[in-house]
Amino acid sequence: MGIIDLGKRVARNAWRLPVVGQVLELDYARSFARRPPGQFRGVYATFAEAEAAIPAGQRVGYDHAELAGLYRHRMEKANQSDYAVLFWLKDILGPRSFVFDFGGHVGVSYHGWRHYLRYPHGMRWLVYDMPAIVKVGAELARERPSEGLEFTSELADARGCSIFMAAGSLQYVDESLPALLARMGGPLPRHLIVNKMPMYDGDSFVTVQSTGRAFHPYRIYNRAAFVGELAALGYRVIDDWQNREQHAEIPFTRGRDIDAYSGYYFVRDASPEG
Repeated sequence: MGIIDLGKRVARNAWRLPVVGQVLELDYARSFARRPPGQFRGVYATFAEAEAAIPAGQRVGYDHAELAGLYRHRMEKANQSDYAVLFWLKDILGPRSFVFDFGGHVGVSYHGWRHYLRYPHGMRWLVYDMPAIVKVGAELARERPSEGLEFTSELADARGCSIFMAAGSLQYVDESLPALLARMGGPLPRHLIVNKMPMYDGDSFVTVQSTGRAFHPYRIYNRAAFVGELAALGYRVIDDWQNREQHAEIPFTRGRDIDAYSGYYFVRDASPEG
């Protein structure tokens, strides 16, 4: 082990020393209150507990116009974490496809992937997000080529979708994926694609994330439980992958960090073909 690696290891574990740990936690809490982007704090049993721990007077959640520009860099080209999704979408998208893009922000994936997927005429791509985000997304769609792109803040509008996609959004929702599918109504979608999910083999919990513009209760999933809930609905895992582009460190905890986010492609019948 090199000197630099040893130094990092000492710094990472210093919080376990009683007095030093208290000082470090207080210092981190003060720093976290200033909304550093991409940082996490705390371990909680519920979303309500996590939200109660957010510093008073701070912006919470995504229903704010100020967050509409958060992922604009992803609208120009695919990112490393997108390619597994693109691999499967290119074979299941057709003129009759109805894609429900849960938490799709301002249409980030639709715009960012159009040069890779060559969207077929007649395809519907419905983005679901918070009203403030949807408003900006609809305005943006009027300025760009956006055939088939629609926006909604009503989950029931997804009824009848053939492809349910959630790319980095389910962790922000205080509801399981089976519960969301039930609230959509109608037949279950044949294809499920989930990506950029913080998963590990320990107990599920909720933490608080800072995006730099707001704070968010944020769920870390138990992998087996997530897959098992969907298997109970008749879904079969066709593929899974890891995104090392993303990770989550939960300071002052042991064994709860996520080294790489996860993705899955599920199909609800015997064939993955569209």
